[in-house]
Amino acid sequence: MMIGAVSAYGSYSSIYAPSGATMAARSNALHHDVNGGSAVAPVSGAPEVYSNAQTVRVGRSPDDLRMQRENAYNMMESPATERMRKRLGIEKCETCENRKYVDGSDEADVSFKAPGHIDPDAAPSVVMAHEREHVANAVQEGNRPDAKLISASVSLQTSICPECGRTYVSGGLTKTTIRHSVDGSDLDAKKQNN
Repeated sequence: MMIGAVSAYGSYSSIYAPSGATMAARSNALHHDVNGGSAVAPVSGAPEVYSNAQTVRVGRSPDDLRMQRENAYNMMESPATERMRKRLGIEKCETCENRKYVDGSDEADVSFKAPGHIDPDAAPSVVMAHEREHVANAVQEGNRPDAKLISASVSLQTSICPECGRTYVSGGLTKTTIRHSVDGSDLDAKKQNN
């Protein structure tokens, strides 16, 4: 089954679904093998062929493209290309490698009370997990008989590394509102945790 779309510019066919000609060629090859013909061995050492319904082109592997990009950047020497090499991971960025995260709240039962390194690629999920620890504490506090959790929100802050220019998660902020009742009167308590 093919899934496609029609627009004012013409029809669209998925590049992943085989076309009628491709199906006929496969069918002929199958009948040839079934009728006693010999199968053709695959060619080794040839580059991969990428195709869609309109074109067939020979492409290079991702490793070849990466090596070509590294060679192009190695030929140029300037602060901009050095920054780009660090951004692409060709060279190590000392700032990203030495970045430490620490919790700034007064809650003792959350992670990152002592400074710790987080890989920049893993920082969004690790920081979000840390902020959810603050939310869990707020839910626990809101479940007490004299308190009610009104709202809790989490936001992540991003920054740009001055050395390599990558955008990274620089921290998180949890905001909670808990209504406490004292002697029958309600008091709102707002709290922010970093």
